[in-house]
Amino acid sequence: MPFCPECECELAVGVEKCPICATVLVDTLNEESTWVCDECKAEIPGDAGSCPVCGTVFVDDLRCLTHPALPAHGRCVVCGRHMCADCAVRRQGRYFCECHGLEEAPPEEEILYRAEDREALNYQSYLARRGVDSRVFSADQDAGLLIGPCSAEAARIIVPARHRAPALEWMASRSIDAGHVVFQCERCSALNGFDNGGCANCGGH
Repeated sequence: MPFCPECECELAVGVEKCPICATVLVDTLNEESTWVCDECKAEIPGDAGSCPVCGTVFVDDLRCLTHPALPAHGRCVVCGRHMCADCAVRRQGRYFCECHGLEEAPPEEEILYRAEDREALNYQSYLARRGVDSRVFSADQDAGLLIGPCSAEAARIIVPARHRAPALEWMASRSIDAGHVVFQCERCSALNGFDNGGCANCGGH
């Protein structure tokens, strides 16, 4: 039986478009598994390594950014830093790093991009067309995650380590400055160039 991916309605055989929203029908619905965080009860993706709402870590193979030999207990909900029990600050049921644990949440405001940020947005757009996730580097939020010779002034965009190969290929094809793109280790959250093929902080790939 065909289904509408928008309305999620099951329709009769032979129908090609949804009579409600005119969306082309599909054979099956892509249902993503979800879980409920034990700490904050938020609904989260079933494959998440940590809760995006409170920062609780669910898996054993994530490591602390400051102490990579120790397992991470939480992830800072502001900057994403992985932290062990000694590094983490808990406030109002959420995990923060030491830097952001003493700060009040800033009021929401319109983001004004610098020239460098606009360049990063172009990079992000190019990478998205190739199926590569990325986000714009923020000096205020991300500088504390940098490891090794990477510069907060040069960094433009952050790419997850799992997308390193296609990102490097794209950078080479467009002569992108290597310092403009930093890779985030998904094991310890460190940002570095991965010049040696692995994270300079924990050795993860």
